[in-house]
Amino acid sequence: MTEARDKVLFDTGQQYLGTVYAKALLGAAEKVGNADLVVDELNSFVDDVLAKVSGLSSTLTSPRVASEAKAAMLDKALGGKVSTEMLNFLKVVARHGRFDCLGAIRQAAQHQLNDLRGRIEVFLYAAQLPSHESIELISNRLKALLGKDIDLQVHVDQELIGGVKLRIGDTVYDASVANRLVRLKSELLSKTGQQLRDNLDRFALAD
Repeated sequence: MTEARDKVLFDTGQQYLGTVYAKALLGAAEKVGNADLVVDELNSFVDDVLAKVSGLSSTLTSPRVASEAKAAMLDKALGGKVSTEMLNFLKVVARHGRFDCLGAIRQAAQHQLNDLRGRIEVFLYAAQLPSHESIELISNRLKALLGKDIDLQVHVDQELIGGVKLRIGDTVYDASVANRLVRLKSELLSKTGQQLRDNLDRFALAD
């Protein structure tokens, strides 16, 4: 199970490069048996380092900063704190000037790792972040229903009034309040239309 993450949209070029880089990362990591570790490290680097260290992301993505300077910065910040595979991989990404694709790489790596481990990706969308206990309960129930391990990814969607939405593969299960209101409106309009047709039929018969 993963922690809550923001929904991010990538262009097709970033998605393609994300898939290519993620495959290379997992291939190298799986050879030494730490693919799960490097994906966790990548998630942590994006969420806990890039997102929180002011100016680091812009420096690493800037074409004006030499790749050697970026590598030295990564050595100083991460040396001895992450696996060799992770550190070397980030240096490769920096050398090719593709830190702008790191979010897409992270997403693709998680997806590919789930495929390797036979896990099903499930996306849970809620109006506010559910409690840890609620997430564990939902995760356990889904695991029992699906009969497989799952990777539950929780997202806050402020457009939801309440309730939740689940996406499993291409199927969306919408139990949100907003969806129920839409269904209710549709049912009311349908009933109103039927009543109008009934009244017209009665009027015609009366003639």
